[in-house]
Amino acid sequence: MTGTFRHVVLLAEPGVMRGRRFGNLIVAASRTELPTDLLTRRAAGGLTQARCVHGEALTNFIAGAAAINDGDAVLAPVPPPAVFG
Repeated sequence: MTGTFRHVVLLAEPGVMRGRRFGNLIVAASRTELPTDLLTRRAAGGLTQARCVHGEALTNFIAGAAAINDGDAVLAPVPPPAVFG
């Protein structure tokens, strides 16, 4: 993605980022600069705290991950039964 968009950020709850919880990852990408400082502060101080990863930290986070393309079959993980009560 960083080859298509110069500016990319990833937002998620810390437990989701570590693979300890099920949840969503939010990707924001732009050809122009994103307000990373503002996004980082808002994500950390929100009702549900999240991490905002960008730059070299994002490159390190996705290192070695295979790209997923439109039309690729993707098997979504199934949450344990206790997650939804």
